[in-house]
Amino acid sequence: MICSKMKSQLKALLSEFDKYVDAHIDMALKITIELKAIFSSPAADIITAIIPGDLDNTIREQIIIGLGKAIEALTIADNCKQYSDINALLNCFVQQIQQRDPQLQDAVLQKLASLLAATLDGQRMKQSLYDLYTQAKYAASKS
Repeated sequence: MICSKMKSQLKALLSEFDKYVDAHIDMALKITIELKAIFSSPAADIITAIIPGDLDNTIREQIIIGLGKAIEALTIADNCKQYSDINALLNCFVQQIQQRDPQLQDAVLQKLASLLAATLDGQRMKQSLYDLYTQAKYAASKS
């Protein structure tokens, strides 16, 4: 009963949320889901594997820049900071995260999605709001 009440409150909150930010969170979550799929079957070119091919070049570049910034911000990827090539950075990130517990992997990927959504949205809000809405959207997709 409490769970269904929370779920309906969560859906109400998400429906009121800025549709523009919502689209960025959706894109960020799609990318992190694709990134997680690489854990089990590595791709040679991670960028091509995780970014949909039908995206506008400007959005694609924003995603690449956002991924670089987001990964740099995560302490789990401290060993990866020497890489300037985005594919090398992502490969290192994947190697680092694969060494962690699956629950921690999900938490790190949620944070990555949140940081990416903030970058795609031009960081119009506090990071904590992107964290909250990304986590809520992720939780709603799991139920």
